[in-house]
Amino acid sequence: MPYTHEKRWKALGVLCLAMSIITLDNTVLDVALPSISNDLLASMRELQWIVNMYILVFASILITMGALGDQWGRKRFLKIGIALFSLASLGAGLSSSTTELIFFRALSGLGAAFIMPSTLSIITYMFTDTTERMKAIGLWSMIFGLSQGLGPLVGGFIIEYTSWHWVFFINLPIGLVAWIAATHILPESSDPSAKADIVGMVLCILFLFALTYGIIEAGERGWSDKGVLISLMLGAFFCALFTIWERRCTHAMIPFELFEKRTFTIPSFAIALIVFGMVGSMFFFSQLFQTVQGYTALEAGLLLMPLTLGMAIGAKAASRIVGILDKPLTIGGGMILSGIGMALFVVTIDVDMPLWAILIGFFIDGLGMGLSMPPATDSIMGAIPPKKAGVGSALNDTTIELSAAMSIAVLGSYVNRIYLLHVKEIDVDASLLKALQTSIQTAHQAISALPDLALRESLFSRVDHAFIDGIFHTMIVGCLFSIISGLLAIYLLPKKSSSRRGKIV
Repeated sequence: MPYTHEKRWKALGVLCLAMSIITLDNTVLDVALPSISNDLLASMRELQWIVNMYILVFASILITMGALGDQWGRKRFLKIGIALFSLASLGAGLSSSTTELIFFRALSGLGAAFIMPSTLSIITYMFTDTTERMKAIGLWSMIFGLSQGLGPLVGGFIIEYTSWHWVFFINLPIGLVAWIAATHILPESSDPSAKADIVGMVLCILFLFALTYGIIEAGERGWSDKGVLISLMLGAFFCALFTIWERRCTHAMIPFELFEKRTFTIPSFAIALIVFGMVGSMFFFSQLFQTVQGYTALEAGLLLMPLTLGMAIGAKAASRIVGILDKPLTIGGGMILSGIGMALFVVTIDVDMPLWAILIGFFIDGLGMGLSMPPATDSIMGAIPPKKAGVGSALNDTTIELSAAMSIAVLGSYVNRIYLLHVKEIDVDASLLKALQTSIQTAHQAISALPDLALRESLFSRVDHAFIDGIFHTMIVGCLFSIISGLLAIYLLPKKSSSRRGKIV
């Protein structure tokens, strides 16, 4: 039965609802970690793995789940994912120890890996008209950005008025509605002629697991750590084996000729940079607002809202802008605009950073991201053979996850290096210096316990400025990288792109 216009847009709403469970859950959890730590007596290492176990499982199996969804049914995989994610959320909310919580976070990552590739691949199946697909992906991107940005606000509200358990329980009614709606509204699509590339799937999981683990651990131990280097080398080894196998396999999971297309590789790089910048900004500014400037979690979430608003407006307008300027100028121009937002932070960031600079800087940054992401995603999906829509979506999603992990690892290491260069010059006793060097949060706790008021004020000023100097240099790098990459996207992307769409059985 052919799909009517009305049903396509209703189905898009279901897909956005399913996707929002994943994106909202991650950012809501960030705000709840201090409460979880106090209640479950979790160490910093355990808190990190409550977050990272999800990322590790999710990123490792995304491409495999996308390939299996193409073969066995994308709607079926979406519904399985919603059920798994909802059950995992229930278990996480009822957890009485960090071990239980980490286990259920791993199960959440498994559920998310079923959901995420299915959303874009079903959109690609339903919206065969290029203009309509661009609008649909724009709305999908808008919900993605809104969910990311609303997370800190929702999390702050939950922590202030209820308990951390509800950070997970709120997923249950959303999941139930999404599952019922998916059953009755979404079409099924698959490629029954596809053959399972078992060897490729195993190598892909091993390669992504080792790579993701290495990146995560690098953010905590440093890039020179022996375990990190071994993990990254194993990732490179399995990646080489995976590439060799896929190029020779008659039923390869990934069509490697995709990487020879500029309409695939350049937008993929653009999305990686967009997510890299967004995650880094939210991560560091959230700490700046709460630890240095003394805002509550709820207030910090409100201060990050202009980023979300800008992304929503940019994503909504992207299809119209593409019609006027074409994709290269829209993608590249959005990245340049995002760089301009970071440039405003470069010239205004301080302990007493003016409110207008925060609001305008985040809005411009988000507006640029919102303009870039939908046409970049549409270009990626348009370059992928229809039968490989699930794998293509998973490649896009894996790029997002690895970029997010890289953002925390790379930018975290960079900020920490600059912070330590300043802190090691402070003349205090060894035990206090060790506390100051641990993190900005630990430094504030240690300084607050000192009896000497004048010393407290002096140390607060020095560690705060050390942390801000790290963010300052990160914003310079991000600004230059965004502007240069935007110019390259404008130059390298084909001025007119077309995508061939076929019917999927």
